[in-house]
Amino acid sequence: MTSSAYRFIDGALYRRHDTPYAFDLRVHDLGGGHTESLVLPRYGWSEVDASERCLADAAMAQGHIWDQANGVWVPSTVSAAEQAQKDADNKERSVRRARTKVRRLIKSKDLNTMLTLTYRENMVDRARMQRDFDVFMKRVRRIFPGFQYVCVFERQKRGAWHAHIAVHRLLSHYVVKGVMVKSYDLLRTVWRAVVGEGNVDVSKAVRRRRCSVAKLAAYLSKYISKGFDDCEGGDSYRASGKSLPPPVIVRSSYTKLSDALSDLFDLLAGVLQEDTYTALLDGGGFYLSSSPP
Repeated sequence: MTSSAYRFIDGALYRRHDTPYAFDLRVHDLGGGHTESLVLPRYGWSEVDASERCLADAAMAQGHIWDQANGVWVPSTVSAAEQAQKDADNKERSVRRARTKVRRLIKSKDLNTMLTLTYRENMVDRARMQRDFDVFMKRVRRIFPGFQYVCVFERQKRGAWHAHIAVHRLLSHYVVKGVMVKSYDLLRTVWRAVVGEGNVDVSKAVRRRRCSVAKLAAYLSKYISKGFDDCEGGDSYRASGKSLPPPVIVRSSYTKLSDALSDLFDLLAGVLQEDTYTALLDGGGFYLSSSPP
């Protein structure tokens, strides 16, 4: 059993049981036929006996040493290498959380078209990219009230920033001040009014056919890791509202994953769509995504 199976509580070292005592089923109904479900094992914990051979190794792996005077485990000094590893692990978790949020937001808003905002110049200032985008979106939402979007910023190899935006597919034309205007020409005019020389590109895939919301969500969420170091977690993406419906959580009393999956599929009866993706998770969990084809 690895050091991750140990935990410190009030100065005492606890060991995770080898097998789960139950599973939690978490079903996120994102609307429009999109659901994401997790099956997560629940483990019990027992205080480690001081005679256990792996006691010291487990404690040291979690950065603790034995305080003989007080009879408890206390945090030890963290080396530069250990701190760097902790920082890398924290960043990876933050990236995963942001990716999940972006993916679920796109599904919940039922966005099916991707726009890309670019500059003619080699614009390398991340803060300016964010400011320009915010001004652009305020103007767009004055023209299209209730305009829904999820935006992720990406930096190219040459250092230039641009923005990828998931939106609802627009009508080909809109009437603005009594004049019929092409929708994407209108967006380009607004963007150029903000940045000078630039462009608004529409995904080629969208021009050929109706884009799958689920595929767009998966595609756009991958951009989160690019340039994540250049922002502070909360600024890794923009969205017109970040609230999501809370998950339905059901406890399965089974101790085997296969049995818990039976409970999950019973719970999803009548909800599962044709487009389904599944994966086993580290730690004994299970992931299922279901979307309309």
